[in-house]
Amino acid sequence: MQPSLSRKTTWAALMGAALFLGACVTSNEDKAAVDPKFADATIDARVAGQSLSGSFSQGKDWATTFTAPTGLQALGGVSANVSTLKKQASQAGDIDLGGELHANLDDTAKGFATVYAEYQLLLAKVKDTAIVKWDAKAQDTIKDNETILSFKRITTHLSGKVETAEFTDGDGDKQVTAVPGKDNKVKLVLTAEENGAVEKTTLLIGAGPDADFDKEEDNTVLEATWIKTKAGVTTGTGAFLDADGDGVITDNSKTCLVLARYSEMEPKDRPLILKADFEAKIRVFADKAGDEPVSFSYQETTRLHRTNVITFKNRAGGSEIVKGDTMIVHLETTVANEDDTLKHASIEFVMNPGQDLKSDLDDVCYAIHIKTSKRLVLERDAEFNFVSAKPIPHGQEPVEGTFDGKVAYANGKSASLKGSFSPSGFSAEFTGPEGNTVKVEFTKNGAVVP
Repeated sequence: MQPSLSRKTTWAALMGAALFLGACVTSNEDKAAVDPKFADATIDARVAGQSLSGSFSQGKDWATTFTAPTGLQALGGVSANVSTLKKQASQAGDIDLGGELHANLDDTAKGFATVYAEYQLLLAKVKDTAIVKWDAKAQDTIKDNETILSFKRITTHLSGKVETAEFTDGDGDKQVTAVPGKDNKVKLVLTAEENGAVEKTTLLIGAGPDADFDKEEDNTVLEATWIKTKAGVTTGTGAFLDADGDGVITDNSKTCLVLARYSEMEPKDRPLILKADFEAKIRVFADKAGDEPVSFSYQETTRLHRTNVITFKNRAGGSEIVKGDTMIVHLETTVANEDDTLKHASIEFVMNPGQDLKSDLDDVCYAIHIKTSKRLVLERDAEFNFVSAKPIPHGQEPVEGTFDGKVAYANGKSASLKGSFSPSGFSAEFTGPEGNTVKVEFTKNGAVVP
């Protein structure tokens, strides 16, 4: 097919789809109340839940440098110099352990010592504090055998943002250091404060059978919750939950199913959205080998009182996303505001996600169905269908298929369009509001067929 004809046929077949898509996801026709920069803002489920997802990744990697936003060192890095305390055991007050590291022995009579360090980075100030059990291990010369009761890092950025990562006991033994032969757990709380908003993620981490948090091959995440507040008012919540009944959210030694739930008011960088909610089931592979979606649903409410919903259905009608199966992606917009010209819109994509659920490179599309209902305008109800004769690879234009559409007007009249196109040519039949019918046909060379 010639490039010019290809563009014409593709435009003719999908023109309605583009128009109806715009009706679903853009603002009301009256754009005066909307920042022009965001006038064509679309549903973007990819940004939903980023705060919780990021914290979840941190929880999986809790003992690595990614745990805290500025990089949390392994606890052994803090306790490595604590053996120096033996030489100073008879003293009290602050002791310089070398570099930025100090110890305070004022509370040794209470059974603990405080080891801390403060240092200035280029754009942030960091303070680390470890509470160490004051016992024979703290006073001997053996390196890295001290018992850590808690650890806390506070990072204060020049921008005013304050991030905190804190490890405390999670199993009742009043210490963070794992003990061989028992079920060791640590509570990790990640907090970020900025401009009056506070985000807090709380995770309960298990050390696994090897009783070593730093060896993550068998570490587990047992609880994971997220909450966001502003001026004391809750604006967002989220959680990761056990979805396969094994009692843990993730276990680095085996593949797990995780249920993710997220809700946020006025999500950051989305000025048109009042609230966003999603729920997804995720398969997390063993040894952090990645993850893939199992099911997904998303809902958002805009400032113009439109509600956009995304759901998935497989061939059997279930919500699970199945590799290589025919799926229907359903996008629906409902409107509560009677001053809005749009009443309702729905879009369905019939597609196949291929074998790689995390990539769209092997996705194909089979068909598109669009339906809209409006008020206050001449065009009241419209429907458009496109069925491709061949699967359309992601990112490519259709080359062969059929299409049909119809529209009903406020004055009781209607119009319809149907046709087909292929590498051999294009044909269409239009019936107008007055009942007149027009047929047009092009050859593959763009010539009009008499």
